[in-house]
Amino acid sequence: MLIKWISAAALAGALLASPATAVDLTVWAQTDLSPSASLGPVAEAFTDLYARFQRENPDITLKYEILPGGTEALPNLLTAASVGNLPDVAILDSFWVARLAETGHLQPLNDLWPAAERADVLPAAIDTMTFDGKIYAAMFSNAWRGVFYRTDQAKSLGIDAPPASWDEFLAFADKAKAAGMKPIMIPGADTEVTTLHLISTFWGFGGDLVDATGKPIFFEGANRTALEKTYALYRDLVQRGLLGTEVSTMDEKALRPFFYTGEAAAIANTSSGLQQMYSDAPTLKGNIGVFALPLPDGGRAAPILGGQTWGIFADDDAHKQAAWKLVSFMLQPANLTAIDAAKGYLPVNQAVWAQPFYAGDPLMQQFKGIFDGAKIVKTRPPVPIYPTISSALSQQVAGILNGTLTPTVAVDQARDIVMAEYTRQSAR
Repeated sequence: MLIKWISAAALAGALLASPATAVDLTVWAQTDLSPSASLGPVAEAFTDLYARFQRENPDITLKYEILPGGTEALPNLLTAASVGNLPDVAILDSFWVARLAETGHLQPLNDLWPAAERADVLPAAIDTMTFDGKIYAAMFSNAWRGVFYRTDQAKSLGIDAPPASWDEFLAFADKAKAAGMKPIMIPGADTEVTTLHLISTFWGFGGDLVDATGKPIFFEGANRTALEKTYALYRDLVQRGLLGTEVSTMDEKALRPFFYTGEAAAIANTSSGLQQMYSDAPTLKGNIGVFALPLPDGGRAAPILGGQTWGIFADDDAHKQAAWKLVSFMLQPANLTAIDAAKGYLPVNQAVWAQPFYAGDPLMQQFKGIFDGAKIVKTRPPVPIYPTISSALSQQVAGILNGTLTPTVAVDQARDIVMAEYTRQSAR
């Protein structure tokens, strides 16, 4: 069910300027990317930007609705598509876009988004939203997922730099364990977040999820080896007493309290949660270090490029043009910086990286260095089968952690789930 909302400032703007020729523009967004966000700076940023947009565009009246988050969001959109109840414009997680484009309701942006404005955006951020030459969404954020640690705790363990190899990571974890801490906590719940951490390691081992046609291949040849090694890494950390089985039901948010209290020496988390961390535990500011998980073969977990996007569903010209006005307004560098910085997102364009918040923050520059220096940077494959792959891979993690599944069986079970759906999709 969608929950209608409208902030006081936006409502005031709508009431002050709603001429008879106004276009009613319906916007869908998840709570944490709206004026209703629980994180104050995010709520304030969206409230201010939407109110300013209303004042500058009195012929457009925004109507907002909350899109349920988590696993409910994409099914809600697909249901809306099937019954003709889609919004005019929406904030979409990037991995939804391929599936929504397949419905035929998501509108290409090529003729709306000037090439000059696209030039500043990372090419991969556009390429991953492009199918058959048509750009179906405008990505406005990125998030890095990797290992966060407290620099004061590391120093207390005699560690002055983040682990650069698997042996150094094990030494870090063993010292933390000896000091009575949980060495590392990695999300293990059956969610997309767990998959993101898992496939970052899988890609670091050299695996591919799908081939050039979009067919799943993660269970074949070298890709199977990479996925089995990924599951085995989780298993081995548990067996060494460095990773607890309790994480099998935890997401990133559930791990953070252990980080705040110092019970966990390191957690696998996301840069997009950074501002929430600072809000929850202000003493963490200036006291966080990050690193990509080193791998036993000398590699590193690969950064993932993917975040939130704007997509347009309106198909009549008046609503489509009004929707683009909103998207274009939100993509202006100063406005985009307000959103990305409030949330803790990483930019996907150079103009935002140059803004003082990003240029002057050492941790943000560390994130940028991880992407700039990575040998492999991947995007979630922009294919309709990806949500099924994600779910199938994460479903196996609890069994690996609890010792009821071997890596080989886990890969086989994920394969069977995915190929059944792939066969169904191919028959449409």
